[in-house]
Amino acid sequence: MSSRRRKGERPVDKSQFYAPYDETHPVARAIRTGSRWFEAWQFQNALPTVRLAKLTGIPQPRISELHYGAAVTEAEVSALAAAYGVQPSDIIASLPNPQLLIRRDGSDGRNLGAGDSSAAVR
Repeated sequence: MSSRRRKGERPVDKSQFYAPYDETHPVARAIRTGSRWFEAWQFQNALPTVRLAKLTGIPQPRISELHYGAAVTEAEVSALAAAYGVQPSDIIASLPNPQLLIRRDGSDGRNLGAGDSSAAVR
């Protein structure tokens, strides 16, 4: 398998571009203008769904569920944060409703039934 870099090309240190999430962050502006939290992050980082699935280990059908507003687990938030080069707290801060986050201890304020697909990936 070949490298994606050209001969002599050095990898870009993306940490130099990190901007903490606040009301001036581009993702926050996208959310204010009507984008959902998940698509705002995905579009900001220009990652197609197939590539995002490979980077995060989250299956593509689950990514589609997140895109349409499903609850997200802490493990998924951590995987997305690593793919986007941000802190998990930045993604959590961008959630429109704190109940969308499913914590490891199950304290999300909702009762998850057996048929709830948002609890399928932990």
